[in-house]
Amino acid sequence: MKSKVAEKLKPDFETVVLVRSNYKPEDALQAVPGRYFCIMTMFAKAVTEGRTVVFDRETYGCPGACAGLGFGSCYGKEEFGGYDFFAAFFSQGLSAANNKELYKAIVEKIPPHERRKFIEGERFHCSKEKAYRWMTQELPIYDFPEKYRIIKPLAKLVEEDIPESVIFTVNPVQLAALITLVGSFTDGINITVTPQGAACQMIGAYVFKEARSDNPKAVLGLLDLAAIKNIRKLLPNNVLTYSVPWKLFLRMEQEANNSVFESPIWKDLI
Repeated sequence: MKSKVAEKLKPDFETVVLVRSNYKPEDALQAVPGRYFCIMTMFAKAVTEGRTVVFDRETYGCPGACAGLGFGSCYGKEEFGGYDFFAAFFSQGLSAANNKELYKAIVEKIPPHERRKFIEGERFHCSKEKAYRWMTQELPIYDFPEKYRIIKPLAKLVEEDIPESVIFTVNPVQLAALITLVGSFTDGINITVTPQGAACQMIGAYVFKEARSDNPKAVLGLLDLAAIKNIRKLLPNNVLTYSVPWKLFLRMEQEANNSVFESPIWKDLI
């Protein structure tokens, strides 16, 4: 699919779409089953190289991406340490764990270069109670039946795909243009959400939630410091993701020809 918005925005990176599908593209890049990794590294390959990347229930990388991609929630599963482990990890690490011996035993199984952040904690929540509430009450959880979640260039969208999220990877000026475009036809002033969570959830789970709203909003992402660290050799620090539900993207396409992109201000900036 050709996008009027992408054509006028002229982004430095590929505009991609996150889809649900029961069909795996032949040229798709997929991880080894059971491998622990940040899926945003594969997202970065999609936007920088135009690659198609695919995930299933054995190759989603980490529990955060299990929720982010719509495979349900893995945070409470015992094989990953359960809610107590993640509540501690997302807050103050070992010092916050209810069962410190179990926490240390789990950390010992993690690759050595990753252990420090688990011992000291990511500090993304001020307390384990806050982290637990986020996992169990605030993070949108979806478990879609399709076998695959695919991230690929928008131009490669096919009829069998179920598009959920269109993702722009943009610099501050391009971000301003997209926010202005959406704001030009959306009622109210809070037209973009900036959720707490993982970068994969900001292109997935939170967009899934907005897609099911009568007044869907865009989701600003790549606000996850861990993901930024993981992809800093692939993407510069000055880009963010701007993800929109499919129906919001279609409205953006309708408005693109008579929008901020036609203003002299935008033309002076590009």
